[in-house]
Amino acid sequence: MKPTIKSFINARAMLRDAAGFKLIDEGRRLCLRDVGTIKNTKDQRKNSKFSEMLNKNCIGKSSGENCKHFLQLNNCDGENIMDMELIKNTIGELKDKIDNKLHPMQDQIDALERALSMMETRGLNGSEADYAILSKKKNIKPLALRGPSDLKTYDSLFGKSVDWQDKDISFFQAVISGRHHPGLKIQDSMSEGVPGDGGFAVLSETASMIHSVSLENEIVMPRAFVQPMKSNEITIPAMQIGNHAVSLFGGFRAYYKSELAELDQANPKVRALVLAAEKLTGLLQFSNELCEDIVGGEDQIIQICGKGLAWYRDRAFLRGTGAGMPLGILNADCTIEVEPEIGQTRATDPVQYANLAKMVGSIHPASFLKSVWVVHPSLVPALLQLVIEIGTGGAHIRVLQETAGQFTIMTRPVIFSEKMETAGSRGDILLADFSQYCVGLRSGMRFDKSIHVGFKNDETTARLIERHDGQPLWDAPLTLEDGVTRVSPFVTLGV
Repeated sequence: MKPTIKSFINARAMLRDAAGFKLIDEGRRLCLRDVGTIKNTKDQRKNSKFSEMLNKNCIGKSSGENCKHFLQLNNCDGENIMDMELIKNTIGELKDKIDNKLHPMQDQIDALERALSMMETRGLNGSEADYAILSKKKNIKPLALRGPSDLKTYDSLFGKSVDWQDKDISFFQAVISGRHHPGLKIQDSMSEGVPGDGGFAVLSETASMIHSVSLENEIVMPRAFVQPMKSNEITIPAMQIGNHAVSLFGGFRAYYKSELAELDQANPKVRALVLAAEKLTGLLQFSNELCEDIVGGEDQIIQICGKGLAWYRDRAFLRGTGAGMPLGILNADCTIEVEPEIGQTRATDPVQYANLAKMVGSIHPASFLKSVWVVHPSLVPALLQLVIEIGTGGAHIRVLQETAGQFTIMTRPVIFSEKMETAGSRGDILLADFSQYCVGLRSGMRFDKSIHVGFKNDETTARLIERHDGQPLWDAPLTLEDGVTRVSPFVTLGV
């Protein structure tokens, strides 16, 4: 699994601590060894006293402070037991040993430092799961609604539960073996009206690894609100968007009134946003040789499950119909569809600069700085050729800009994804503020296997089940005060 910013931060802290304690342990060992070569060191009491003095002065000190203390320890009980030159040689030898151990890690540390710098600069272009770790952590309890910038690790969403305790066999080994294991918790085959969901509950340690991989590969959920769910349904209050030419929030009004003047009634309308967990089932088939060598294959299974969940969830959050699956942004009533230009045939002329300008003009002003473009790869050639001409004989400006490998259109980041519709179709390009989308994530992944489906080919079939839902927080586009202009957090190009 590739290193993440979280692993880097933890590793850097551990490395700093380890270096200090390594200096203490190695210094004690080297000094006590070399002390035996000089005068008066046959006295074991003095060596013991030196060791105690070394502990007292070195514990909790930095490497530089420890070196200073080594040089200061030139006497014990008033008797000179160490030669200053010998101390310097010992410290030099100790420094070489530590440098040799840390040097192989330097390239990885430098790479992670560069990744950290890029994420701090670009914000939403990196993994939101890792980026949230860098921001100030909020004291949010498990099962509470998470905002777009909040931490969304599995443990933070659902709380820490009992991990897999058996160190001799992994969770996947236990399930695939087909034998009884006391650590496996069988999920009831009938629950909340969903039959046939039997399997083994994935414990939080394994579920957390799968969840982390999925977050690193997702577009929508890391940038959206996430509501952890312990039941099949949860209701979240939301406002009706309404028409600002009439009122705010479907009924709120405010007036300037003189003293004692009668106030007009206002009745903002609140609607219920219901998230009902829908079942996503993933099947994976692998050889029995992999099962037998599952120690090496376990990470592959976690990667496949995590990336597979991310791909199908993302596609549902973008294109889902809302019938037995999440309501995707492209099918939501609140999404604005910009019409092509007069005479434009999208099959042969898939995108024009005027299309993009109108899409930006239709994004809600508060959403622009949080928005990203999501584009199908088949539209890339047309975007690369799209330019803005500057007068007669003047230079042209490319619409799709690139800086250090990151593409932007009109200053907003571009994400290329096959989960969008193909070029020339409605939904091949989307300008979206995903902070206005809400995901409901049900706790309790389930994993089970069968040897019967692929018996002839000596293969094992495994099944992973996760339940979730998602829909926009908006129920309709917003009509601005002029009574004509309509804006939304989600804008796509029609046909």
